Amino acid sequence: MNYDEPRLHRPVRAFTLLAFAAFIFGACQGDLPNVPTEQTFTKEKLEKIGTMLRNELLDQHEFLPELPPYDTSVYWYVQTLYGQATSTMHLDRQSPVYNKWDQDRQWEVFILKNDTERLAFTLPGGDFFISTGMLKSFQKDFELYALLSFEATLMDDGYLLAQWVKEYNSLTINNLIEGNDQPNPLTAEVLAQEMTSFVFAPETIEAVDKAAIDNTCATSILDPVGLLPFISNSDFISARWLQTRPSYEDRDKLLPDMANMRCQNDQQGNGNYKRFVLEVLD
Repeated sequence: MNYDEPRLHRPVRAFTLLAFAAFIFGACQGDLPNVPTEQTFTKEKLEKIGTMLRNELLDQHEFLPELPPYDTSVYWYVQTLYGQATSTMHLDRQSPVYNKWDQDRQWEVFILKNDTERLAFTLPGGDFFISTGMLKSFQKDFELYALLSFEATLMDDGYLLAQWVKEYNSLTINNLIEGNDQPNPLTAEVLAQEMTSFVFAPETIEAVDKAAIDNTCATSILDPVGLLPFISNSDFISARWLQTRPSYEDRDKLLPDMANMRCQNDQQGNGNYKRFVLEVLD
């Protein structure tokens, strides 16, 4: 599958919106449909659709095998950092008892065997996907950690769900989770294929940057501006990840300012990234 250029499935999304509009119009003569609100999408439901998408992605892509030498190096290292970066999110102590992430459900790392594409995203429920091409784009620990914080925040703070609702509408998403019949072609298979095609607004990226920096400051001693080398590298301007997470004005200048206002962490790593990732993937 080629992700070099934005590949938005407009026919699917357009059909979904037209079907929803027709449904609303048809209901005008009677009771209005019960359109799901944000509160409808409990974390239990998000974990359910996350599992659906994970299973589809495992069928659609080739993955780095979780066998020697990768299991005790790349997988172990990325999973360890991801567990640290998402520790507060996963514990979920600030949420009400009736709407928390399942503590028995591990937030797992999956590594796509794809050196040519730079991809990374977190599914609802916490599973994280990253391509070998993205891993090879970094040089130090703090760069990967910043990406992990960013993608987990994009999911945990509800921005991914909001993008889905914007693209398809909340009724369609809820019907997919519940397994209800619906007059449109959206399936878990299609949604999984589109996970790398959602283009977030620059203002969303700025909000996520701020929250991700806060998270990095709170969970590590690493410099929270780890995304700066990647977004400033002209070689990565066509990277799929950067195309779908477009920078806002002066992002490269504002990131250090955001970080300095929140903490004084300045560690970039101790060489483990090179040892456990780059040297193994080489």
